[in-house]
Formats: sequence, C-alpha cells, structure tokens
Amino acid sequence: MWCEAVRWREHGELGARRFETAARARRTASLALSNRKEFTTPHNGAINSLQVDLTERRYLLSGASDGSAAIFDVQNATEYEAGFIAKHRSILLVDKQHENGHKFVVSMAVWYPVDTGLFVTASFDQYVKVWDTNSTQLVMDFKMPGKVYSAAMSPIATTHMLIATGSADVQVHLCDIASGAFTHTLSSHRDGIMSLEWSTSSEWILMSGGCDGAIRFWDIRRAGCFLVLDQSRSQLGRRPPFLEGTSDKIWFVSHISDPLNSLQPSSSSKIYSAQQRTGKSSDSRLRLWDIDSGCNTLVNFEAMRLQTSKPLQLAVTEDPSLVFIPCMASIKAYNLWSGMTFQTFRGHYEPVNCCYCSAQEQELYTGSNDMQILVWSPSTPAFTEMPLQEDDGKRQTDFVVDDDNWSD
Repeated sequence: MWCEAVRWREHGELGARRFETAARARRTASLALSNRKEFTTPHNGAINSLQVDLTERRYLLSGASDGSAAIFDVQNATEYEAGFIAKHRSILLVDKQHENGHKFVVSMAVWYPVDTGLFVTASFDQYVKVWDTNSTQLVMDFKMPGKVYSAAMSPIATTHMLIATGSADVQVHLCDIASGAFTHTLSSHRDGIMSLEWSTSSEWILMSGGCDGAIRFWDIRRAGCFLVLDQSRSQLGRRPPFLEGTSDKIWFVSHISDPLNSLQPSSSSKIYSAQQRTGKSSDSRLRLWDIDSGCNTLVNFEAMRLQTSKPLQLAVTEDPSLVFIPCMASIKAYNLWSGMTFQTFRGHYEPVNCCYCSAQEQELYTGSNDMQILVWSPSTPAFTEMPLQEDDGKRQTDFVVDDDNWSD
C-alpha cells in the first residue's frame, strides 16, 4: 500500500499535503519503544511534566516530584553505548541542592515560548520560578496562595509576557515576567485550579479547568469568563472539517466527570484536550467538544482506566488524528474522530503521568512514577542495507550487514 502511495505521488496522482499526511500516519502507526535512544534521568522522583521547546524543537524540559527540573538535548546524544544506543543525559539540572531550588514537588515545567534562554517551574512549595537556562540562576519568583498545580505561557503572545498559574486557590493568577509582579486575577471557579492552557489562535484567550468540574474560557482583557463547557449540551453527528482547514473554532476536550485536572493543546490552533478526575470515583471518559457551539459532539471513546491521584498531561498528534492518554502503567492512543483504541504502549513499570509528542523528531516521550522518561519512535529495522560505494569508477555490488561472509 505504501509503495502504491509513493508511486501515485511520483505520477502526480497524489497531492503533496495528502502524501505528507499519509507518511505521518504511517510513521505514527509504527511507534514502538525505541531500541536506539534512551534518556538517563537524574530525577529521584516521579516525572510529572514534559515539554520540548517551541523554538528549536530540540530541548526537552522535565519536572519531577523530587523538586527537580532537568533539560535534555533530544537531537545530540551524550554518549553511545556499544556504538549503537544513543544515551541522552541531562545537560542542566536544578534540584533541592540549588540555593533557590524548589523544596517540594515540581508539578509543571514549561519553556519560555520564544527563547530557550528561560524556563518556568511551578511547585507545591507555593512558588512559581523563572530560571535563566545559561547561568542556571533564578531570575524571579512569585509566591502563590497555595500549592501550584499548573503554569502556562501563551505560545503566540507578542504584546504580553504573562504566566497563568493555577493553584489550590480558587483564582487564576497572572504573573508578568516583564515587571516581576502580578497583573490581575480571574475569578469564577469554586475550587482549586488544576490545569491551564492558552489558546493557540489568540494571545488573549485562556482556558482553565478546576476541581469544581468546570472548563472555563477567559478573555484576560475583560472581567469574567465568556464560556463554560457543559457536558449536558450535545450535538450528535457533527464532525469538524479539519483536514480541509475550514473551521477555526473546533476544540478537543477529554474529561472524566468532576474536577478537571489537565488541559493539553495539540500543535494545531483548532484542537485542545482536557481531562477531569474525581476523588474516589470516575467515569474515565473522554469527550469531544465543538467550541463554536459549546456542545459535546458525543464521540464515543472506548473505556479506559485512569489514575486519579494527580493531574495528567495528554498529547495530540500534529494532524491531529490521535490522542495519547496515560492509562495507569500504559499509554493508549485513541483515534480522535472515531474514539476507537488505535494502539496501546507498554513499557513503564508504574503509572504514567505525562506524554509529549515531538513533531520535529516524530517521537513520543512519556514520564512515569518509575522515574523514567521513555522514547517511542517509528520502528526501523535493526539492520539496513549499506550504501552503495564506488571504487575506480565502478559501482560495487550491494552489501547487507547480516549476510554471512564465510570463505570457500
């Protein structure tokens, strides 16, 4: 089938965009635990947050429950084991031993969107801190009224440098890096704020998910939220014409039934995901929403089992066609539009907390309570054909690595 697609592309029967989509889908379908790339983490606690920088798409930032944050170069290995397996060790580490390090769990670590020179960490010690990557020094910090569950910066902002923070307090606090002060707060939630995400189509739109079960949308230039998603409002059978790019107001939201504990955007400005949890019980359901109408589209996602003890970080492919959900010690990939299970990834020994899709490397990174970051890459054969060489103007015959070379 793939050879036919290549042939159709060569003959001009298949457009470039459709061919690219088919190639990405094929590589995504072949994702498997990488046998050529490993991360050696310095963390001594569960991995709670993962993000690749938005500028160079090269550096992976992680936050852990031991109060540490680390940075890895995903493109250049630190060393090679047996000349084959690329080992990636941290190139920067901020932990409790640092004079300004966090004292408790790092719940979120995010990059400054337009420069890898800064990154932000949020912690249960009630502080949000901004770090200089080059000097590993603290630039500024913000004291919050409670445990900080989430922090987010707009990936497209050009007129502000705000960090939105969600904590055990019922308000969303906006911190300004430019001035080092709080600008204002957003009030409507009745319980703690578990997750936050900025819109990728407007620098003024912010989404929040709280322990009160509400998903609220804010225009930070105005008082009060302008939209609250209600799962009782539904519209059966409506599907966004996403592949044609004709809709600008389609969002994806996944949730469980009461408190919202995760919001994760895809690389597209049209799609977002979220997840909710509730103390001892949970319906473990995902839901797809049409934000144009604020209605639940009733996509029937297959059942899953989710841990409810902490926020979870989801991931969506760039297409977007798949959503990756941490399901206890495994990761499940669901088809975004049909709700069917596409694939289940098993490799961690303890519950998984976070997923991140790298469009640049076409890889999936996952962090778990087992203190490991695993890499899931498109599968490649262990042995490949050696390149053809020329000697004295004559092309040598093909040589395959695993061919025997016994002499007669």
